[in-house]
Amino acid sequence: MEPIMNTKKERVKLTPEQLFEVYLECNAPGAPVKTILERYGLKPWDLIAIRKKVKAAAMEALAHPGKQGRKQQVIPVEQYQKVSKELDNTKDALAAVGHELSLLKKKTS
Repeated sequence: MEPIMNTKKERVKLTPEQLFEVYLECNAPGAPVKTILERYGLKPWDLIAIRKKVKAAAMEALAHPGKQGRKQQVIPVEQYQKVSKELDNTKDALAAVGHELSLLKKKTS
């Protein structure tokens, strides 16, 4: 990750990915924390805040593991009704084909 240099004394807004990268860099064994923080225009208390947020997010994720697979989504009632009707028509057609098949089997035996 490239450092964020700002010639003015303004605070640079870092993305969550950049903040996590700073967190990882600072937690590496023997990492020069002060140098890393200066490179990104951060102070030691900023790192403390980042660590607290990472810990809170990890605890939340571990305490409430979500279901694996697709996330549920809300669909419009009209779309549900359309798909439900299509499913019913398909079931009826399959039942009719099954009935015809059983009649054909009876004729051939």
